[in-house]
Amino acid sequence: MSEMKQADAARGPRLGGQGLSKSFGPLMANDRIDFVARRGTIHAIVGGNGAGKSTLMNILQGLLTPDAGTVLVNGAPVAFRSPNDAIRAGIGMVHQEFTLIPGLTLLENLILGAEPRRGLGAIDRQAAEARAAALAELAGVRIDWSLTEEDAPVHMRQAVEILRLIYRGADVLILDEPTAVLAPPQIRELLALMRNLREKGNTILFISHKLDEVLAVADEVTVLRSGRVVVSRPAEGLDKAELARLMTGEPVEAPTAKPALPGAAVLELDRIGAGGEGAVAFQDFSLTLRAGEIVGIAGVAGNGQDEIVGLVSGMMPAARGAIRLAGQDITRHSTRERRALGLAYLSPDRKKEGLCLDASIADNLIASHQHKPRFAAQGFLKPRAIADFAAERVAAFEIKCASPRQPVRALSGGNQQKVAMARELYDNPRVLLACQPTRGVDIRGIAAIHEEILGFRDSGGAVLLISEELEELVQLSDRIVTIYSGRITGEFPRGGAGMERIGRTMLGEVAA
Repeated sequence: MSEMKQADAARGPRLGGQGLSKSFGPLMANDRIDFVARRGTIHAIVGGNGAGKSTLMNILQGLLTPDAGTVLVNGAPVAFRSPNDAIRAGIGMVHQEFTLIPGLTLLENLILGAEPRRGLGAIDRQAAEARAAALAELAGVRIDWSLTEEDAPVHMRQAVEILRLIYRGADVLILDEPTAVLAPPQIRELLALMRNLREKGNTILFISHKLDEVLAVADEVTVLRSGRVVVSRPAEGLDKAELARLMTGEPVEAPTAKPALPGAAVLELDRIGAGGEGAVAFQDFSLTLRAGEIVGIAGVAGNGQDEIVGLVSGMMPAARGAIRLAGQDITRHSTRERRALGLAYLSPDRKKEGLCLDASIADNLIASHQHKPRFAAQGFLKPRAIADFAAERVAAFEIKCASPRQPVRALSGGNQQKVAMARELYDNPRVLLACQPTRGVDIRGIAAIHEEILGFRDSGGAVLLISEELEELVQLSDRIVTIYSGRITGEFPRGGAGMERIGRTMLGEVAA
């Protein structure tokens, strides 16, 4: 064992739980959970959808009260009634969605609600700047505190989210999927920040589905499955395959992509420009997608991905240029007209846009197809035909449910996404616009969705894949196109560049 490991082993417990249980009606979200995160360590919490991670974190930060069991702080039982109790105990959480206030500078966001004061109650800006500089130096990061929230790069905003918890006295940091929107160089910086904070004595609970990152930084790992602890052990000696097996209960193999056989162009963006208030400035953006290939769009969030989705789907007007689908100009076509010509769209937000959660699986499966002769005649739906179709799609896509009449809300994230994909791939579309196809999906669900995407491509379909997961893009794409501020900075064939080089072009470096 290394000297650092020996030092960690001698450190006492900082945060944990003993017999923590929490149920929501018949669902047991946490079932007698025991775990201990030691002072000055990075402790990873991993598990699939529905494993109980979110419930456990909400208990630890005072948002939920356990039905049974006890939260332990420094080895002693505590009863949190609110997140304020948790922060007073030195425990803070950085959520997936940033909470910085637009219009304020990073410095103002750091001190908001805890401003240093001088005589007559005025904010002591000099003291605030000194404290901010000291925090950045302590963490080993570079931050331009004068930038506003909207002007700051995403990795800088992420660092400020962490530092403002430390500013408020937290030494236990719960980080929920903190690398989800970062490019590889930025991920490397964040992992370095986590290590620096650990060396300063902070305790970090790291929730992530990126197992390579977990194994790169974690000292210890707790694996949850179906609300229970499967194992809580040192990370040393674990590998990715074993960790995935512990999370799912069985081996998980990623599908292997066959060589692509691209055909004719089916989707063309010809010198397109984005219109609409707040759109990233597109200047003569051109892209061609061919039948039988997957083209991945890689970029740090906010660099034009939303505009590409809006322009192709028809939800955003084009200010200039042309969009062609199978040779036909669809620049002014409605979303329904584009679907009729063979465009399918997998939304990045299945809960608000891609699905109607309170409707049944069957109703979601026929959405946008309900007018077709198979499902309707003379303005009336055909219940038996719809039921038969739903049963077929549920079986074909292996959607785990009690019945196609079950509301979609009752399904796991992975099965919800399968419902959306089963609907979009019906009736042989030409092009699948797949945006964040595995967001919020666990390891087993990711493998199943990847297999469907590859199968569609192998059958001659074309996929425009937009994802914040670079590993996903590298695994699936036949070509990767990188974008920065609405312009293309690089194009790489499968295997044509490593993740580091792709990551640099995502940050604005133009590929040679």
